[in-house]
Amino acid sequence: MVPPGFYRLTGACLLLAGLFTVAINLFLTTRMPAGRPPAEVSISALFLWRQGGSCVAVLLLLAGSMGLYLRQAGRVGRFGAVAFAIAWLGSAMTMAFEWAETFLLRTVALRAPQAVAAIDVGKGPSPYDLAAVIAAGIFAVGWLLLAFVTWRAAVLHRAAALAVIIGLFAIPLLQPLLHDMWGAVIGNVILGTGWTGLGVALARSADAAAVA
Repeated sequence: MVPPGFYRLTGACLLLAGLFTVAINLFLTTRMPAGRPPAEVSISALFLWRQGGSCVAVLLLLAGSMGLYLRQAGRVGRFGAVAFAIAWLGSAMTMAFEWAETFLLRTVALRAPQAVAAIDVGKGPSPYDLAAVIAAGIFAVGWLLLAFVTWRAAVLHRAAALAVIIGLFAIPLLQPLLHDMWGAVIGNVILGTGWTGLGVALARSADAAAVA
């Protein structure tokens, strides 16, 4: 049997991941300079804080997703296990990408800014772009599925699970409608709020899990 302390710890991780996501998007993403060369943006302190914070947030999601799945494993079946595996894999890939941007891309921008500028030169998406799309796609699909099985299982906060689903759909839908970063910001705030709610519900459910 999973000890209650595990659910409290992973619930706290999920809660913090949500708070980090909300804070990063409200206070850092909205201040990112628009129209500046990529190398110039990458060497800024704001970029370092934003990408570093995102890396921590996804690391917390890796831990939080384990408690989220195990708390309702008996209700979500094999589909839930697959959803968790995809969400965990997508989170791991996203963390790797954020880590590379925080340290590798920034180092290249500091020492060879022309190399950063050359990433988007040429026809079609670069390997860098493909890596970002693949990681983001698996992350989004995995968390959509995990949030859906959480909502359906009704073991934890269903409204919070629904907020995760709405946030993940809102990010790509609002960006073209608002024509600026605010679409992504609003979607991520909704998403982060959902993770926060699930984290609180998971931590509070620890004692109920102990007697179940």
